[in-house]
Amino acid sequence: MSTLITAPRFAEYYKRMVRAQELSHWLSSLEPAAREAVMARAHMLALPPHTKIYAQGDPADGIYIVLEGAVKELAADEGCLRLVRLAGPGSVLGAGEPLSASLQTMSAVTLRPTRLALLRQSDLHAMFVEHPSVLLWVMQQLSAKLKDLRRALVETGYVESAARLARKLVEVAERFGERTPTGVLIPIKLSRDEWAALAGMAPETVSRVLHDFERRGWIALEGRQIRLLEEEKLSLT
Repeated sequence: MSTLITAPRFAEYYKRMVRAQELSHWLSSLEPAAREAVMARAHMLALPPHTKIYAQGDPADGIYIVLEGAVKELAADEGCLRLVRLAGPGSVLGAGEPLSASLQTMSAVTLRPTRLALLRQSDLHAMFVEHPSVLLWVMQQLSAKLKDLRRALVETGYVESAARLARKLVEVAERFGERTPTGVLIPIKLSRDEWAALAGMAPETVSRVLHDFERRGWIALEGRQIRLLEEEKLSLT
């Protein structure tokens, strides 16, 4: 005798399947058994904008895979929180903590409605033993993050400030931008201090360079949002 599946149960089942497929997309490098283990133990979170995921110094509870939305990672510097990285779909937050630290080394805050998959510390350690490829995957995420930070440090020392900001504008637009008939809108609202931290510049220099780009007709400043009008010219700066 068949079991009748009610509409609410089907909707929930369909929602779980969609979420599993989204997570599976970012785990494609794992062998099938390891991927299934990760998907079975992942906890799905949906957070509104400006929500703290964790704070620097909090106990490390696991790693977070961003499925949708945008997150900013911040680190304390002389009593202030400095923007270190913007994380979008596919980014992994807290990748180093399961390997070396018991406390979060940075803070993470959502910028847009954001969905994440949480892999708790205890589950990760169990999977490291059962499926070593999961440990290798976490190490690869950490390596990629360190590579990005190293590249940013090199650019700070050897690339002219206007070029650094132009590259960062294009990079953020490619990841989070919304293409419109009048250019690519960066909907994420960042302060001049945050753009300065991303590009490794002084806030005063950011303001000067942005207004120069606007004067040239390359961008349009719309409050705290920026619209790229000449993406190719910015790429070649």
